[in-house]
Amino acid sequence: MKKPTFLLLALLFSFCTTIHSQVGVGTISPKSIIDIPATNQATPSNTDGILIPRIDAFPITNPGADQNGMLVFLTTNVGTYEVGFHYWDHPNTQWVGIGTEEWKKGVNAGGDDLIYATRAKSTGTDMVITHDGRIGFGTSDPIERFEFRGPGDNDFQITSANTNPPNFILYNTGGTIDLPTALAANQEIGAMVIKTHDGIGVRENGGVRFYMDGAPSPGSVPSKFVVSNVPSGSTSQIQRIVVRSNGNMGVSESNPTATLHLRAGTASAGSAPLKLTSGINLTTPEAGTIEYDGSNLYFTPTTSRQVVMMGYNNTASLNFPSISSNSYSDLTINVTGAALGDTCSCAPNGAIEPGLSWNCFVSAVNTVTVRVANVQGSSINPVSRNWKVNVIK
Repeated sequence: MKKPTFLLLALLFSFCTTIHSQVGVGTISPKSIIDIPATNQATPSNTDGILIPRIDAFPITNPGADQNGMLVFLTTNVGTYEVGFHYWDHPNTQWVGIGTEEWKKGVNAGGDDLIYATRAKSTGTDMVITHDGRIGFGTSDPIERFEFRGPGDNDFQITSANTNPPNFILYNTGGTIDLPTALAANQEIGAMVIKTHDGIGVRENGGVRFYMDGAPSPGSVPSKFVVSNVPSGSTSQIQRIVVRSNGNMGVSESNPTATLHLRAGTASAGSAPLKLTSGINLTTPEAGTIEYDGSNLYFTPTTSRQVVMMGYNNTASLNFPSISSNSYSDLTINVTGAALGDTCSCAPNGAIEPGLSWNCFVSAVNTVTVRVANVQGSSINPVSRNWKVNVIK
């Protein structure tokens, strides 16, 4: 064996022995598995460093388990992957950018600067934060401060396992965020608004809103709760339920003046202020209840259920002829719903001539007869006047 060959083999043997412990490049005292010091730590040269394999594109065939953690430097943008260091994540079978590259700079279709999450983007889902502080999930151009957009399930859930349950808080203040003050009188505090598309544009269908109910002051923040919706053939919202700070609730009444204030009825079907559905009466009557069994309306003032008297009424002008002494005259009034055997009462509108008396009775279906009698010695000719009739079932 020649001497140069012997020296080469000895060098290789020495190097291989070192590999199994620590390797130093440019140092005889390596402090790690591989230790490569700079030529001059204080004033390094422009070639001091390590060049990781540079690639213009990822391999067509994915690396395997043995390459898990393999590092490369991507020299060009490839899809959502940008220039920089990437490593192979075999359990998830994907290349992963190193460092801050998980959130990268970008621009949406509207020209807004933003940062986006690359891993979400690679699966086809946008997660962005725009330069003006809007956050979008499923969209790169959020309309509101927070927007969740997607074709399927977009439920919003807050989960808690604590005696202090999760809360959804809307906080609005006058002044500024740093220097808050009281809101203006009747100002809106916050709302949950519902929107949809009518084929032309996005419309508000309604919502739940909270307002100041008057003017706030130190120690007093009166509020009003409003539920609104949009009627058919319109795009304008109408207040349907209003709860004032004094506890009064209005149903289609914007300024309820009673604990429960219902809107007025109209002649249109389905617009009555109140309608009861027939049901089964309570087994044991309860004081203060109103019930309807399909035949009778009941009210329980104390412990006994009582039928609420039901009836009909009508007012009509009657012009009785001259009535001779100790005689009478009959005229009829139509009262829809009256039946034979019903009880009725009647009275003239205003005073009647002295010497006359009257009564009434159901003389036929839907017909009430008013009888006026002359109880004095001479004839009396009554003046034409309105008479009101009430029929009780």
